[in-house]
Amino acid sequence: MKKLIESVVLASNLSKTLIYSLEYRMLYGLSKSLSYFVEPPTRERNPELLRHLGEGVVALHRQDGRNVAEGIYPFDVVKPRDFRGHLGNLPLLFTDSLKISRRRRLNLKRDFESEPENVPDYLKRNYHFQTDGYFSAESARLYEHQVEVLFSGTAAPMRRMLIKLLKDKFTLTRPLRILELGAGTGAATSDFAKSFRVLSYTVSDVSEDYLKLARMRTPNGPFDFVQGPAEALPFADASFDLVFSVFLFHELPRSVREEVLRETFRVLAPGGIIGICDSIQRDDDPKLNIVLETFPKDYHEPFYKDYTLWDASSALKHTGFSEVSSNHQLLSKYWVGRKP
Repeated sequence: MKKLIESVVLASNLSKTLIYSLEYRMLYGLSKSLSYFVEPPTRERNPELLRHLGEGVVALHRQDGRNVAEGIYPFDVVKPRDFRGHLGNLPLLFTDSLKISRRRRLNLKRDFESEPENVPDYLKRNYHFQTDGYFSAESARLYEHQVEVLFSGTAAPMRRMLIKLLKDKFTLTRPLRILELGAGTGAATSDFAKSFRVLSYTVSDVSEDYLKLARMRTPNGPFDFVQGPAEALPFADASFDLVFSVFLFHELPRSVREEVLRETFRVLAPGGIIGICDSIQRDDDPKLNIVLETFPKDYHEPFYKDYTLWDASSALKHTGFSEVSSNHQLLSKYWVGRKP
């Protein structure tokens, strides 16, 4: 039975990779055909590197299947979601890809119709050159689709690897008070809620528009939605048993990253757990260093290069966390630790 489950998950994941890869090629081809007006992203053509990435994608999907078969998380997390919405997004995705490529050509980094208010200044920019940055309903609608196109359908499996690392490292069988930082539109929320016993689950993000969509997508349950930056959490000390984030830290200046760690330590109860999923760093996989160099230029990630050189394990230990360990797979890296 386990082998069957692994095979079904692998087939499902590979089909998603095929779909998103085709969409990327179409979006790239559109930008390339209009390159007099716009600038498409760098497209890697090194056969050895592409083969290496392809092998990594298959290995990730196989591990995702094993995780489901072993009960790390339920089969439900790999089921296709909102196929009608996916199709409905495509015309908007094509239109927005040209806007993104135009901003890339003109190097427009703060291109807003109205600048977002009551958010940290470092966030008032078009991350990924995307329309409105993180601060409009239109951006929220397209964001996760754009992320999966960028990562060829591997973003969700990479996020789920953090669940495995947390369960492998710690005993987390009792009901938990969970805080998710930088939750965005809630792409990881449902997967994590289904994978742990939940007493309460707080979904936090700085963008009101992203949180609105996360609330709409999240099933009924013990969820609370709180707007605000991760470095200034409006929660009492020792309020949570598990605090985690996905793809948050590489978009923060170094000083803010360390503030987030301090705030996380503060709101965790003694014995509480921190979990981080983010980008791989320099020399985690030397073959991918070239990807780490081109990514921040293509997608306007001003703090990314510094992140790739940041010693997160030392920062966690300096903050006070113990039992710190890390791992990486494909394009993501993971850290977990415990508050003594």
